[in-house]
Amino acid sequence: MTRIIFSILVGWIVGAVLSIGTDAIFHSAGIFPPAGQPFFDTGLLIIAFTYRAVYQIGSSYITAMVAKDKAEIAVLISGIIASVVWLIGTIAMWNLVAAWYNIGGFVMSVPFALLGGKLYQLRLQKSRSVIETQ
Repeated sequence: MTRIIFSILVGWIVGAVLSIGTDAIFHSAGIFPPAGQPFFDTGLLIIAFTYRAVYQIGSSYITAMVAKDKAEIAVLISGIIASVVWLIGTIAMWNLVAAWYNIGGFVMSVPFALLGGKLYQLRLQKSRSVIETQ
């Protein structure tokens, strides 16, 4: 259980640092509106959604890598937690961000997390087959 918790924390820290860092860059460059201001620009929200998706898939890959034999459960739990966080964000920011953005994050969190875990499993299988053929 400790490995699962640790792997989820590591993945979440990586994802948070990347997301918050990218947000900060876009805010400071004036691309995104100042934090806390309404944000309804569809094009910019697609960009934000896309990098968050990539970061969640990547951080779930890291979660799986750290969890090793507990990877499937770790990425599933991580995805469920992410979905709950998106749901809270949807409620808290209903009037500040286009609804589709947070609802999309809520709906896609588990699939993105599972995809990160699946990519890890595929890499692991590929590594094993390379070793077996040598």
